[in-house]
Amino acid sequence: MGKTTSVKTVDRLVAVLDCFSAEKPAWSLTELSQRLGLPKSTLHRFLTALGSHGVLRCDPRDRRWRLGYRLLIWGNLAAESSGLRHIARPIMEDLVTTTRETAILTVYHQQEVVCIEKVETSHPVRMTLHVGTRRPPHAGASSKVLMAYLPDEEIQAIVQEKGLPRLCVNTITDPDRLREELARIRERGYAESHEETDLGAWGVATPVFDREGRVVAAIGVAGPRSRYTEQRAQEFVALCRQAARRISALIGSDTAL
Repeated sequence: MGKTTSVKTVDRLVAVLDCFSAEKPAWSLTELSQRLGLPKSTLHRFLTALGSHGVLRCDPRDRRWRLGYRLLIWGNLAAESSGLRHIARPIMEDLVTTTRETAILTVYHQQEVVCIEKVETSHPVRMTLHVGTRRPPHAGASSKVLMAYLPDEEIQAIVQEKGLPRLCVNTITDPDRLREELARIRERGYAESHEETDLGAWGVATPVFDREGRVVAAIGVAGPRSRYTEQRAQEFVALCRQAARRISALIGSDTAL
C-alpha cells in the first residue's frame, strides 16, 4: 500500500531538515532542489510553509535557507529529555579533567554516527565537535566502535549503500581492511584512530552497553597528534573503559569490557 499524503509530507520535511549540518548550514533554493530532486516551485512553497512556522528561515541578504528558531526550542527540549546524555555528562567531565582532552558521546542512527554530547578541554589547542554532528561510521574511533558491534547485515548495507568515502589521509576505504579493523575492535574492546576524520587528530573510544548487553553509545576522547604517545593512548583507553562501565551501570548494564 502506498504512502498517504500526510506521510509523504513528513518524509519530505525530514529530507529537507537532513540537508542542514554544521558543515553546510545554509542552502539556496536551487541547491536544495538539486539535492532533493524536487521542482523549484514545489519546493519553494514547502520551504515557505516551513518558514511561516519558524522551522526554517530565509535570510533576506543572500536568499539562503537556514534552520529556524523553532528547531532550537525543540532541540533544547530533546536535549533535556535525553537520559543518556544527562547520565553521561558528569562522567565525561571527570574524563576531561583526567585526560585534559575533549570527550565525546556518540550514538548510531540510520547508517550515521551522531554526537549527542561533548565536553571540551580548556587547552587552547584542542579538538572540537559540535553536538548534532553526523559522520559516516567507518572513520574515527567513536564511529568505528559503534560500527563494530552492528549486525553483519547492517555493516554490509552501509558499505554497499553509503560506500567508504575518504574523509582524511588515514580513512579506511577498503571493505576488507575495514572488516579486519572491526574484528580487531571487537577483540580488544576499543577503537583508536589517527587522522581518519581530521588532519592532526587522534582519539580512542569504548562502547557503552544497555541492560540487554547491546551497544547503545560510544564514549571517547580526542586530541591533537602533537600530544599523542603510545603510553597516553593506553592510559586513555583504560579511562574510557572506566567511564563506559560507569555509564553502562547507571543504565542497568552489567556488561563490561
